[in-house]
Amino acid sequence: MAFQAIFEALGNFASLQMWLVIAAGTLIGLIFGVVPGISGMLAITLMLPFLFVMSPMVALPLIMTIMAIQFQGGAISAILLNLPGTPGSSATLIDGFPMTERGEGGRALGAAQAASALGNILTALVALAVIPLILPMIVALRSADMVFIILLGLTFIGVLASGSMIKGLLSGGVGLMISFVGFQPTTGSERFIFDNLYLYDGIPLIPLMLGLFAIPEMVALATRGGHIAQSQVPIKGMADVWRGVMDVFRHKSLVLRSQLIGFLVGALPGVGASPATFMAYGHARQTSKNPETFGKGNVEGVIAAESANNACESGALLTTLALGIPGSPIMALLLGVMTMQGLIPGPDMLTKNLDLSITLIWVIAVSGVLGIAICLPLAPRLSRVAFIPGSLLVPIVLVLALTGAFSYHARFEDVVVAVIFGLIGLIMRRFDYNRPALLLGFILGPIFEKFFFIALKADGPYFFMRPISLALIAAIIAVIAIGPLKALIKGVKSRRGEVKA
Repeated sequence: MAFQAIFEALGNFASLQMWLVIAAGTLIGLIFGVVPGISGMLAITLMLPFLFVMSPMVALPLIMTIMAIQFQGGAISAILLNLPGTPGSSATLIDGFPMTERGEGGRALGAAQAASALGNILTALVALAVIPLILPMIVALRSADMVFIILLGLTFIGVLASGSMIKGLLSGGVGLMISFVGFQPTTGSERFIFDNLYLYDGIPLIPLMLGLFAIPEMVALATRGGHIAQSQVPIKGMADVWRGVMDVFRHKSLVLRSQLIGFLVGALPGVGASPATFMAYGHARQTSKNPETFGKGNVEGVIAAESANNACESGALLTTLALGIPGSPIMALLLGVMTMQGLIPGPDMLTKNLDLSITLIWVIAVSGVLGIAICLPLAPRLSRVAFIPGSLLVPIVLVLALTGAFSYHARFEDVVVAVIFGLIGLIMRRFDYNRPALLLGFILGPIFEKFFFIALKADGPYFFMRPISLALIAAIIAVIAIGPLKALIKGVKSRRGEVKA
């Protein structure tokens, strides 16, 4: 990497225009991230007509800022309302919302924002350092390896279950089956459509997500009465927020490991942030000293998820720029805008346009700093949402959720889907099945299926006989076995203790 390009990229930040662009992108990303069902992808889509007339040094940093900052906004609604503002914030609510119920919403927000900012800053620096190293790694991966990377993510479904691993796996299996609804492009077959044109494109993600998480919690709140926070813990203002920030620094090792998972998964073509956050969350639970508290309000779960989803953007950007293959679904929009601007995605971006590529990486780091500067002072006020009476909050959130479902494609059927999955979510909540596991299976299903068919066609039935694939299979077996082995060792130790007593 030429040092000249690094200094040229830093020189771009001497312009007031660049800072105004990043500030505007930060505000847009936060707003669209907070509102459930209206993600950064929609924000960029709405802006496409205006991006066309902007220069590359304005349009691309603006998009990159929105992409990088949306997760910090999504964490706010995930923690306070159990409504993931973006799909990449889905794992955050597993422990974030229970902390809000316990009266620790400010602490959860502080931890989420600090972990997010560090995810943006540190992985942007890593991206600058590993550009020469990561390209051969990405090129070495084949579709067969991607199949087992996705399967590795799926095995974390069982780990995510706060209670029964079997229930977690069943929940994930149901999500996987739901993802198969619609037209299969490889085989040309129609699956579970039942002559309904709406189902031809499959079940939409945003209405499913809003129904699965928003409706059950609001129904439960309306039935229980009171407010979200079930304890009488007083709001401590910035003291509680800073406690969450310090939690991040107390778990430095977890932050770095989660960022590494997010960065590497983000670099895989087409995978995106959601699988990375669940993988980081599962890893945090497996390596925690108190795994039984996950799902009940453990701040480590919030830290792991938010460290990973922001780290994904740096990895995904590298893949998008270097190979011309979107590292995540939202990066496809970046490719489209680059083409509109006359730029050719691929190796040229790391040679002829290296200064622009490095500028985009620096934008990720700067947006993380601006995001935390905006969100931390607001966190004490935002955490008061947990103490709003349910009689006021329930109708507002339900209207917001159903409106978000309708605005996804402006179809009434999307609202029906949200209601149906609201009922499914109520049943799962009642019988302690794992809703995030269902969501993970739904998200990973199409990605797994695509790479499976490609691998089968390219290498035949023995596509898994590759060193990388075999190593991933071993990792999958280890992930499945580690829980039962821990339980067995704990049982043996307890029996020995009883014998000695």
